Amino acid sequence: MLLDPASPVRKHYAALAENLLSLEERVRSLVITSPEPGAGCSSVCIGLGAALAAMGKRVAVVDCNLDRPNLHRMLGEPNFIGLTSALQSGRALENYGHELVPGLLAVPTGPVSSDPATRIETDKFVETVRGIGTHRDLIILDAPVAERVLDSPTLSTRFDGVLLVIHAARTSKTTAREVTDDLLDARINLLGVVLNGAGESA
Repeated sequence: MLLDPASPVRKHYAALAENLLSLEERVRSLVITSPEPGAGCSSVCIGLGAALAAMGKRVAVVDCNLDRPNLHRMLGEPNFIGLTSALQSGRALENYGHELVPGLLAVPTGPVSSDPATRIETDKFVETVRGIGTHRDLIILDAPVAERVLDSPTLSTRFDGVLLVIHAARTSKTTAREVTDDLLDARINLLGVVLNGAGESA
């Protein structure tokens, strides 16, 4: 449904894509996180990526949530290769993804080690992810929950901005407010908040 141009949700992602492109600062890398698991970050990554691809942009969605890999499950694909494969081999990240629709590349985590933080908190991780930007207009990172992003100097400061996803039915107003304040207090470049899971009347 997220990849279908005729889907009723496409207009919402198209509006989000337009808002992102209208920012004064050019965003080349975007970290998408949420206060808790299950808020729909992977859906937002794919929906936003598909909308941008439909506008002629070349986008890569990279699952860097090594705690809870989900992108491959959502796409019904195995997780045999991906981000960790590129980190281990030194080859370009582009080699470990597949094109969902023209202009939209999806890269799963690949095999996950017992200590994922050691993979993320390295210059090699940043260089590998940024390297795919040579061929893409925007890199979207499907990231761990906001608490982990706050604890990660790499995810919080080495990319252009953060988009926070909150779920209408799962995220309390108190939690949404507290996490937003935490991100702002940490001087993270919070580009916006996406309300996921709301009905048409919301």
